[in-house]
Amino acid sequence: MAWILLNRFILARYVLKIRDMSQECYTLTAMPSMHVQCTKRTRTGFSLIELLVTIAIAVALVALLLPVMANIRKSASAPPCMGHQKQIVAAMMAYAADNQGTLPDVALTTPTGETKVWYDVMRDYLALPSGTYPGKQVLRCPAASKKRNDFTYGINYSSGERRVFTRRAGEGGNSTAYPGSQRLGNLSPSAILIADAYDPLNPESFLFYHPASPNWPINTDKDGDGVNDSASSLGERKFNCIDPRHAGGKAFIGVAADGSAKSLTIREWAENPKYWGP
Repeated sequence: MAWILLNRFILARYVLKIRDMSQECYTLTAMPSMHVQCTKRTRTGFSLIELLVTIAIAVALVALLLPVMANIRKSASAPPCMGHQKQIVAAMMAYAADNQGTLPDVALTTPTGETKVWYDVMRDYLALPSGTYPGKQVLRCPAASKKRNDFTYGINYSSGERRVFTRRAGEGGNSTAYPGSQRLGNLSPSAILIADAYDPLNPESFLFYHPASPNWPINTDKDGDGVNDSASSLGERKFNCIDPRHAGGKAFIGVAADGSAKSLTIREWAENPKYWGP
């Protein structure tokens, strides 16, 4: 709208200028011969009011374009984000193929006594250089705030029968609640394995919380749209730590067990248990 108004104003300004130049404005001056001499007057330049109006329209136009450009930049970050997450899930599938179909645990202890969390395991399967955290390459979303840590994705963390990723009894839990991560073949193809995530209380956490888990059921509305989307037990961790950072803050990217990347709103995720798993 501002662009149209600016065009119309400039067009009208030049039409008036052409008309002024084409019209003859005469000042009658008595001459000794009793003839009348006509002196043409022309007006040039913008008046102060016209200049102020032009500046106001230009400012309004810039104000309208800035949010549009910001959304374009955020939209451009979605394809690389999808690529990063699909690369991580491909590594998870390769790990599962080498471990009787079981996904990597949230944390595990190697035969040498070394403790590895899931992203350390992914570093091996992503063939990243020794000593380099995978976050520098694939665990950072281009749309994430630069103030956040390098790890901006989270895995689907839960316990018990409805688990996707969890830990084993020897890692701090009983064998019933924490039997280790799920077998890939037991998961629904649409179950989200990894997604944009952020924990405001623990920025170094790389999880989002399974909504079907007894500990973190979706039972409260954090964004005021009339749909429950968060677990009240998680306090300030809204949306169970899912982070909608794409499409102007309205959607998040996640990759499912079948390897497909999805762009989902919080409402779509909260109302469709098929995305939760298993």
